Amino acid sequence: MKVSLRKYPYPYQAMLAICSDLDETPNKEIYFETARYLNTTEETLLGKGVGLEVGNTIYFDMPEHNFSYTNSDNDGREKIQQLIQSGHIDCLHSFGDFVKSRTRIEQCWANIQKGKRKIEVWVDHAQAPSNLDNDIMQGEGAIAGGNAFHTDLTVKTGALAFIWKGRVTSIVAQNAKRSYAGIFNSKHFKASSKTTLLEFIKGWLARLGNKKYAMHKDNHVLRKTKLVDGTPVLEFMRCNPAWCGVSCFDQARGIHHVLTALMLDTLVKKEGCSVLYSHLGKVISIEQPFQDKTCQAFELLASYQKNKQILTATTRRLLGYCRTVSELDFVVKQRGDETQIHLTTAYHGEDLNGLTWYVEEPEKVTLYINAIKYLNLQVNLPDDTGKSSVSIKWSTLTFPPITH
Repeated sequence: MKVSLRKYPYPYQAMLAICSDLDETPNKEIYFETARYLNTTEETLLGKGVGLEVGNTIYFDMPEHNFSYTNSDNDGREKIQQLIQSGHIDCLHSFGDFVKSRTRIEQCWANIQKGKRKIEVWVDHAQAPSNLDNDIMQGEGAIAGGNAFHTDLTVKTGALAFIWKGRVTSIVAQNAKRSYAGIFNSKHFKASSKTTLLEFIKGWLARLGNKKYAMHKDNHVLRKTKLVDGTPVLEFMRCNPAWCGVSCFDQARGIHHVLTALMLDTLVKKEGCSVLYSHLGKVISIEQPFQDKTCQAFELLASYQKNKQILTATTRRLLGYCRTVSELDFVVKQRGDETQIHLTTAYHGEDLNGLTWYVEEPEKVTLYINAIKYLNLQVNLPDDTGKSSVSIKWSTLTFPPITH
């Protein structure tokens, strides 16, 4: 029997994570209500929830006007811990602007290591001393002997599995052939043409060996690379396909210019996988965090998920899925009428969620994971290709009962 791996979890044609840096989030109410709005269908201060799966970032010592772990109260810190455990806070956005010593880093790190689920994604922040990149983001986190050095504590231990060091692309769809579709906007001919040209130049510089733009060449979400201290890491690239460039409309007050039908249709058509660069805490105002057009953009994305086109996931889960697929090793054995898929993997749990194989007779297929028979194999109806398949079910995260 012919068996092949489906690119994305059944029945979706693309994947998207909204990776939001919490910069300038004004207070805990907006931080938690944004999470509730995105992840539930409840009535929230921002409107009726859209029922997606979206994570968030956290950091520690920041100026008073920025929501952070340190600046919050006990109620806020308790809710942060709840969301870490549910998987809805999945990225550490550096240790914060004012964290400059190893002693303080150890204290902050201990605060988010209390529960069973850990934060496994690192996102560099502006010019924070603890940043892991010393080129684009200019940090000391990976400089041995530096005041803010921490890779031996956070990365070499395997705790932080995925690292963002500042790379953003305008290309809509990663893990697909590099294409400029979805960037150009005829209503903004000059600005969108410039953005397209800049992305074209990045691609050619990458082909010529430029290290800064190396990730743009293959257009993959993930790549293996090293930090300045030689520590091997998995680096990921984010995208912002705004027509005016990667630094535009990366906020709640502009995201409706990014989450458009053109962008989402392009992602589906290219069968892409994208980690969207955003700052959802940069709102219109404290009194009106989201405008109607902001909510309409998220409702549009929710419609693509409802129609089984785009699967939204937290950054950690999307990257975990991509890592598993890139390292997947399986063999097919025929035992009489039974087709056996033998999967060998170092990963487990949520990192295997969504794995799907196209098969001809799904009822006759069994799956073995590291030589152990998997008992909950999901048999699927034919998808848009007309092919039948079997899956390890994609299970959505459960949002905890947090109210404002």
